[in-house]
Amino acid sequence: MGYVSETQMLFWGGIGVMAGAAVLAVICLVVFIITGQRLKKKLEEEYGKPQR
Repeated sequence: MGYVSETQMLFWGGIGVMAGAAVLAVICLVVFIITGQRLKKKLEEEYGKPQR
């Protein structure tokens, strides 16, 4: 393998960090959607449907 310069390490490291952040964002989104549905169902059971 060839030599990897410091700027290349920073570049590819930044891309790796951004990819990791995107994956974590998707995971958090899925978790929040699932827990939000559960919370909404529980609140509707306890307090009824919201009045508009």
